[in-house]
Amino acid sequence: MDIRAIMLDFMGLFLIVFSFFKLLDLKGFPVSFSMYDPLARVIPAYGWIYPFIETALGLMFLLRFNTNIAILITLVILSITTGGVVQTLLNKRKIQCACLGTALKLPMTEATFIENAIMIVMGTAMLLL
Repeated sequence: MDIRAIMLDFMGLFLIVFSFFKLLDLKGFPVSFSMYDPLARVIPAYGWIYPFIETALGLMFLLRFNTNIAILITLVILSITTGGVVQTLLNKRKIQCACLGTALKLPMTEATFIENAIMIVMGTAMLLL
């Protein structure tokens, strides 16, 4: 069993599914996302292209295309977003999580941090494998 292949498939599917939900409300997602993502707050266009970045990264993982580059990009964007998630949780702000877009009204909780942390750990592990 190839653990790296399993992680690539998991991350690829995860990113594709999550980007699909974001694309369901492409108008509302950037507004919700900018409430906790520091980069989307400073560069509003980033919130608009983020679902497409996620889709592209997911496809890169699933198709095994430049996976190390995809991992590095994923680690960078997830680290930025996770920083915003941590800040939101520490400030005890009650906001909607845009992780599954805005079609599903989910509150931001520690689960958001755990999801991101798992992906960051997996990405880091794959770079080392």
